[in-house]
Amino acid sequence: MRVLHLSDSSLPDWRIEKAALSSKKAGHDVYFAGLTPHLKYKRDIFLRTFSLNWNPKSRYRLPYEWHSLKKQMRRVFREVNPDIIHAHNVFSAKMAKEIGGYPMVYDNHEYWSKFVIYQYENSEYTFKDKNNIEKIKRNITTFGNTLRSRKRKMWIKWELDIVSDVPTLVPSNSIRLELSNISRDVYVVPNFPLENEFEAIVEPPYHEKISSVYAGTPAFRGYETPIKNIDGFIDLFNNNSIGQLNIIGWNSNDTEFVKYHGYLDREQMFTEMSRNSLGFIPWKKHPFHPYCSPNKAYEYAHAGLVVFCTNSIQPIFEELKENVVGFDNYETMIPKIKELITAPEIVYKKQLQTFHFAHENLVWEKHENKIFEAYDKA
Repeated sequence: MRVLHLSDSSLPDWRIEKAALSSKKAGHDVYFAGLTPHLKYKRDIFLRTFSLNWNPKSRYRLPYEWHSLKKQMRRVFREVNPDIIHAHNVFSAKMAKEIGGYPMVYDNHEYWSKFVIYQYENSEYTFKDKNNIEKIKRNITTFGNTLRSRKRKMWIKWELDIVSDVPTLVPSNSIRLELSNISRDVYVVPNFPLENEFEAIVEPPYHEKISSVYAGTPAFRGYETPIKNIDGFIDLFNNNSIGQLNIIGWNSNDTEFVKYHGYLDREQMFTEMSRNSLGFIPWKKHPFHPYCSPNKAYEYAHAGLVVFCTNSIQPIFEELKENVVGFDNYETMIPKIKELITAPEIVYKKQLQTFHFAHENLVWEKHENKIFEAYDKA
């Protein structure tokens, strides 16, 4: 069987790649079409990759850009002649559905129709009219905000139409429950690691000195999504005597208590995580959190870390059971950290418990059959 993975983003994208590896292991040929992979991307997963020139104008469905991109996608379809299209996120699914002619499954990475409402909720700027220039700015901004609002409504409608028509994969049960109101064919495939990612990871060592890790990405062009708001979190380690924080995913100036490690590949990431004892998902409470299931929680667990997580991110608590420390805000989090950093024996016991729980339960392969069930339904 020929499986074509479609996306409006590029590689690496670990959810796309894990799904492709599952198909490849089952003997299928896998292809990828999306933005050109990152220059550092070296993994040899796909039989062939195709570039599609997605940009904001095509996502807004501006006629010329949309139809130009559709021609590119049609050429890919003719060349691959897929038995199944695995469309990741709403834009690629919408275009593939318009072209038609091939069975399709929709992989809803982040519950787009909800995500898009909250992702941009603080991104619409306003101006006070001090002079004519400010008035022009205000008019332009008002027009842009109106356009974005209309496009978001269009994207939401796209997703609901797609989910009601094709089998859909989602990362958490909370999303499945909501989308089941419009479709019976919704399957949960959590964002767990592959077996071969963690099979070489040994039990965490005992650390007399407790340190912490946060894996994430910096604010993009100064804009920090409210869903993943960690404003003030890093400063907590500079100001509260709660040990060292190691940050994976971006570069900045180190301080006495905060060290930045930049981008690490997955093997390096797990190695760095295992040098610590506590792993954090410190996003400030947000109404979208009941649908969030961030990879990093499960990566922390497999590395043998005690996982700290905001109480609002319920899918993490459902999957990790008692192997997660919850908090409502940073004020309630700090005492819990201070209590643990003075008790390394208790921390180590929790680390071992989390490590073994993750290796036995939080495994991609235990859920990959849902992908093939969705393919069969398509």
